[in-house]
Amino acid sequence: MDIMHGDPMFGAAHQMMHALAEKEIRPIAEKHDREESMPWDLMKKVRAFGLGQSAMLEARRIAGDEDAEGEKKPSRGGRLAVVGVEELAWGCAGIALAIGGSSLAAAPVGRIGNEEQKQVFKAALKGEDEKGRVKVAAMALSEPQTGSDISSLATTARKDGNHWVLRGHKQWITNGHSASVYVVWAQTDPSLGRAGVRGFIVERGTPGLIPGRKETKLGIRASETAQVHFEDCRVHQDMMLGGPGPSEGLGDTKKMLDSTRPAVGAQAVGIARAAFEYLLERVRGGTLRGTPLGGHQHVAFALAEMEMEIHASRLLVHRAAWMADHRMDNVSFASMSKAHAARTAQLVTTRAMALLGEEALEPGHPVEKWYRDAKIYDIFEGTGQIQRRIIAKNLTGVNAI
Repeated sequence: MDIMHGDPMFGAAHQMMHALAEKEIRPIAEKHDREESMPWDLMKKVRAFGLGQSAMLEARRIAGDEDAEGEKKPSRGGRLAVVGVEELAWGCAGIALAIGGSSLAAAPVGRIGNEEQKQVFKAALKGEDEKGRVKVAAMALSEPQTGSDISSLATTARKDGNHWVLRGHKQWITNGHSASVYVVWAQTDPSLGRAGVRGFIVERGTPGLIPGRKETKLGIRASETAQVHFEDCRVHQDMMLGGPGPSEGLGDTKKMLDSTRPAVGAQAVGIARAAFEYLLERVRGGTLRGTPLGGHQHVAFALAEMEMEIHASRLLVHRAAWMADHRMDNVSFASMSKAHAARTAQLVTTRAMALLGEEALEPGHPVEKWYRDAKIYDIFEGTGQIQRRIIAKNLTGVNAI
């Protein structure tokens, strides 16, 4: 399968993003990982590449023309995204998330927001913040007590006239401390259960919105993760995604995750590829007891296994993105792509650590960093266990307990 799909646009995106990763991201990756700092200067610079913080919202418009019957042609946005983010994560997963983290919030706005809401969201990301930094967005979904169980959200939204009043706490939120605009998920009516969960656009500075502390993390340290608190935060009813009418509630949230999980899987593929290529270069130039390293079966077979898993993961990622672009139900493939790629990233980095030995344990060693980054991908955007539960339910029709 040609991952560029025979379209020159995909080849151009691949080349441009790889050049960006190699020339701009790799040279600063270790510094931002060590400092646990956002690459604000680079984030400003890459706007020239079309990587503004509302790029995901714009990408949803890459849908081609209508055919003779007036039907929309398939989009290319999802496939372009996975081609690009694999290369950026090959450079540094944390920096890739810093550059594209706002897409997590942009995805539901693009999917279920109306035109006014899209304009509000994009306007909130224009220009620079009070510190002269690129403005970023945050999707506030996870909570301290719920983790991956998003059906148990404790954050509430109470109707008060023409406003909704949000109260609750969010945790592990990408861009949570610095965001200029948030997409917040809250329970509007407990009696409706999952159908009562709705999303709201909330701009920074809204009374009652309190960014919390920045977290210290194992990996992806160049991407900011923080708590966010809502203490009687009043949001106008026009900022409820999907409007006041009937809604799929939590179903809207899950559909949004089905569109973003292939991109998360692509990032994991990028990490795996980076570690594999580093190891392969060392093997090609190394010897063990006087014979080439590649001639030792335990090394050769490990490399073969890594190569197979990386290609298999990439194919799953592209299949899930292709299905989303063709407006097909991709729930199983989205979960498979994310779970398989996360497992591959851990497998490759773990074996690379073992084969390289003590040198890879040194702080600042690239494989040590990729090893730390890889584990995060088995946890966020739904743990590996959650992905397997989703896949199993689609096979059997029942939830595993």
